[in-house]
Amino acid sequence: MLLFLKYFPFFCIENLYYLNVPMMKTGKIQKIKVYRRKCKEFDILLFYRIILQRISRHLSPEEVSFLMGKPLDFMAKAETFKIKIIFLHDLFVIQRVLGVNSLDSMLHEGIELSSQKNMYELHVTTLADRVIYELYKVDVEQNQKITEFKLIDIRHDTAPYKSSTTEIKMIGAFLEERIDDGYFNEERLPDELHNLCCEKLGKYIHPKNLMKVLDDLLNHSDERKIVRKETGYRFVYVLANCEISTEKK
Repeated sequence: MLLFLKYFPFFCIENLYYLNVPMMKTGKIQKIKVYRRKCKEFDILLFYRIILQRISRHLSPEEVSFLMGKPLDFMAKAETFKIKIIFLHDLFVIQRVLGVNSLDSMLHEGIELSSQKNMYELHVTTLADRVIYELYKVDVEQNQKITEFKLIDIRHDTAPYKSSTTEIKMIGAFLEERIDDGYFNEERLPDELHNLCCEKLGKYIHPKNLMKVLDDLLNHSDERKIVRKETGYRFVYVLANCEISTEKK
């Protein structure tokens, strides 16, 4: 039985997402990549729920990685089986970043899953305006592939709504004020910064625009320069002068 049919509530979420996506014209296939992994149902269902939640919130893998305080290719690697293990502390962060109500819904507690390992193939098809994720369970003995799920995402690298000059200027002015009032004298997590911007600016801020402003601040050569510093499992942002004084201590 297909995973998304076996776990019907999540199949419903997927359909609700499709209903809210504008109809897209058929685009020319630019490339198809295939990724393989042998694992248990638990791993695949967790993978499905994470990518479904990301797509339904219109976030790119890079934006989720940023909000998590991870290297910007973290989610892309996780979604193509290059990262095979997601640690529990990272799941807590993913849950918070994606706005999932509880970790239980990510870990599917109480659901019986097979402990048998199967071979899976993920086909990622990139079109001019969207990316299609199709997962198959490979039955080697029967020499056939069984469709597990199909998800459609927009092309985040070409999505025009994410880039807003007005929003970027607004974020830039706000963060420069925070630098002046000493906010960045302490280490700040990316999702903490994002939540602060959304709250104080009175609107949802696209993470990609916040990333652009922070990158500009990283390139400053004056007293307003901030740095991206690795601490524990996550990256933080702090005023460069404060990091230097802390290291000297």
